[in-house]
Amino acid sequence: MAQAPIFMIEDVDTATQHAATAIAEMAMREISPTPGNFCVWYNYLAGSVPELRRELDALLLSGKTISSSTIQDLFDKYFREPSAEERLQQTGDELHNTLADVIRQVTQAGLDANEFGKTLTKASGSLGTGRIDAGAMRDLVSELINATKLIGQKNQALEAQLQQSSGKIAALQTRLDAARRDALTDALTGIGNRKSFDLSIQFRAQQATEQRTDLCLVMIDIDHFKKFNDSFGHRVGDQVLKLVGSKLKQMVSGQDSAARYGGEEFAVLMPQTKMFDAVDRADKFRTGLGAHALKNRTTGQVYGAVTVSVGVARYRLGEQLETFVTRADQALYRAKNEGRNRVVAEAS
Repeated sequence: MAQAPIFMIEDVDTATQHAATAIAEMAMREISPTPGNFCVWYNYLAGSVPELRRELDALLLSGKTISSSTIQDLFDKYFREPSAEERLQQTGDELHNTLADVIRQVTQAGLDANEFGKTLTKASGSLGTGRIDAGAMRDLVSELINATKLIGQKNQALEAQLQQSSGKIAALQTRLDAARRDALTDALTGIGNRKSFDLSIQFRAQQATEQRTDLCLVMIDIDHFKKFNDSFGHRVGDQVLKLVGSKLKQMVSGQDSAARYGGEEFAVLMPQTKMFDAVDRADKFRTGLGAHALKNRTTGQVYGAVTVSVGVARYRLGEQLETFVTRADQALYRAKNEGRNRVVAEAS
């Protein structure tokens, strides 16, 4: 797993020297001064990550050509945080290995019990002959005592191992659940991402077809979103996206699911919801969102109201999902063409 960058407190002169040297090193080796490449060289020169320094020193001493791909590999190894999908895969692999270890422990316990059974059978056979002297009896009893102690110790060890494995499995299951949620969550807004939407619409469409129930799709696009970015900067644009995501969380209920479809476009699936109800709820969301102006709490600067254009479509049982989404998008485009800040249902 990648190691998080270690940020050292340096004076301006030292930091400037490291930065200049890093850029010079990259230029000499014809390595593009991208943020990732710069991060590797700067931290190498600053010595903030000892493992990175040792590895890059070894590469330099070997005389091998240090290419951009080599530096990218080092960046991925020491600085890049694994994606949600990678964390999901890593946790799944750990869980698989832990379960395999439990199976091995239980299998070994079965073999030990089998050996103990053979010892008992042997003793029973010896006693059953009726011809055993005191010395042999003493040896036989000693063997039985030792075998009993051994199986008892192994059972205690197995119990301790299984308890430890059980705790590890529970922790891994928690991590797995968290990683799965992360893989389906949009990091900025906290609602579902596109992958989450794709999975949800497949499931809900199949459910609606099997149960012959209603399913509505609400497509939402922020009006003049580019204006927020161009006029006030991307940080304000991000706050607009977060605001819409927060309001969508309040809007959904029951089996509904909200997702960031892409860029400034959002989607809400409403199972078992009639068209007029979906339109009504979408309009309440629109009016509630636009009722208050967005402003900077620190400076008091007003950025303006956030309005949205909305299109609503009803699923036609058995139709292609692409067609379903297209009809909702077409309704959304009509809302924009008709002046924005409104909800439009698909044409009957």
